[in-house]
Amino acid sequence: MKTSVAGGKMTEKTNNDIPTFIMNSSETSEKRRPYKKYAIIAVGVVLTVAIILTAILVGVYFFSETQKEIIKFSYMRADNSKEDVTSNLNDNTVQYHANTPDYEVWAYNDFNRDIQVTKFRYSEGTNCYVTALNRTMAQDPSEIKVPTEVNPKAPKTKYEVSYRTAKDPISDVSFLSKSARDACKGISTYWALPSCEDSTDTKRQKRGWRVCVRWGRWRVCYQR
Repeated sequence: MKTSVAGGKMTEKTNNDIPTFIMNSSETSEKRRPYKKYAIIAVGVVLTVAIILTAILVGVYFFSETQKEIIKFSYMRADNSKEDVTSNLNDNTVQYHANTPDYEVWAYNDFNRDIQVTKFRYSEGTNCYVTALNRTMAQDPSEIKVPTEVNPKAPKTKYEVSYRTAKDPISDVSFLSKSARDACKGISTYWALPSCEDSTDTKRQKRGWRVCVRWGRWRVCYQR
C-alpha cells in the first residue's frame, strides 16, 4: 500500500503489482514431452526383455521335452565290438550302429514310412539297401529301454532274414527319412526283397554272392 498527497489530500492506494507467472499450454507440453519419450522407451525395453526371457524359457522347455523322447545306449557284442542304439520317439525311428572287425553296419527302422534302410561297409565297398519294415520283428521306439546293467551285452540273434537285391540302384531316394538320406548320400542304394535262400549258406558268402551282417536281434544276408 502506497500513501501519496494530491491537492492537499492524503490518499491511499493499494498496490497489487505482485509478479505473477503464468505458464501457457505450449510451454507445459514442451517440458512434459521429454518425460513421455523416456517413459515410452522404458516400457519398450521392459517389453523387449520380457519377450526375450519368455522365448528363452519356452525354448528350454521344448528342448528338455525333446531330449526326454530320445534314448541312447550301447551294447557290447560277443566279438568285443560296440553296438549303439538310438530310439527317437519324436520322429518314430530306431537306429543301430555296429563296428566289427569284419564290417560296419548302420540300420534305420522308420516306423512312419514302414521302411528299413541298412547301410554297411565291408571289404568290397559300401552300399545301402531299402526294404519294407517288418513290424512283427522290429522293436517299436516305445519298447526301447535303457538297460539296467552296467555293461549290457547285445541281445542274442532272434531273426534271420535273407534278401535278394535289385540289379539297378534307386534313382531317387527323396522318400527316405533325412537321417537315412544323409547316411546314403553318394552311395549306391538298392531295393532288397525277401528271399527264401538259406541264410546259413556260407559257401555263397565266401564266393561273394552274399554278405551277412548282424545288428540288434537280426542276422541279415543280402544276395546280389
